[in-house]
Amino acid sequence: MSDRGYQPDFYALSEPVRDPARRQQKAEKIRWVLTNFAPFELANATCLDVGCSSGMMTAALAPLFRHTYGLDFDALALASIQPEHHAGVTYLRGDAMRMPLPDASVDVVICAQVYEHVPDDSRLFPEIFRVLTPGGIVFFSGPNWLFPIEPHYFLPFLHWLPSRQAGTYLKLTGMGDSYYERSRTIWGLRQLLGEFEIVDVVRPLLQTEYLIRSPELRGQLLAMPQPLWQAIVPLLPNFNWILRKPGDHLQRRQR
Repeated sequence: MSDRGYQPDFYALSEPVRDPARRQQKAEKIRWVLTNFAPFELANATCLDVGCSSGMMTAALAPLFRHTYGLDFDALALASIQPEHHAGVTYLRGDAMRMPLPDASVDVVICAQVYEHVPDDSRLFPEIFRVLTPGGIVFFSGPNWLFPIEPHYFLPFLHWLPSRQAGTYLKLTGMGDSYYERSRTIWGLRQLLGEFEIVDVVRPLLQTEYLIRSPELRGQLLAMPQPLWQAIVPLLPNFNWILRKPGDHLQRRQR
């Protein structure tokens, strides 16, 4: 268990999180995945966006659901929200490792590029499991520790270094004073997610432009034989998964 706190000033220091175009692009990818893989009607579902920051993605996705919650620990990010632009969303300041929501209270959880920013991800995923209804789903994305280019600073091998040496690397490159993020391998994540059913949606996403713009490269990847594709999956830069909590979702029981 980690005793470190949340990353200070993350919203203020992270330009991509404040970029409306990038947030909209990510929201479109998540919308595509949810509308194609959700096993129940999203219009009747309640959604929780964990690590919602300023709510740009949360608000973009909110029309899909009956109601949406956005949760973040960063007070500055939440203070930037203009309520009139966020109909159907309730924002909560809280700890992702101890969420202020009842058991089995949401049908869909969005956990997009968040796990590496939480003080202890081994406490994050049990909380997601707790608040999710039986048969509920999670859109999960996050960086892969095995990919050699660190995705926040775009420096090679940064995340492979011990914390002190990583901080020195950032200082030498003029990009910061300390390194906070902690990512995992596919095997480490699968171990944490042991109770969830996991569906990898990267290959279906390659039919779109959300991951790779080049149609030639997408075509080459889609043409790969399945055994070769499975061999490279553990080395991809990011994970994009649908996680499902075992059980029969209420909407499916009512059909």
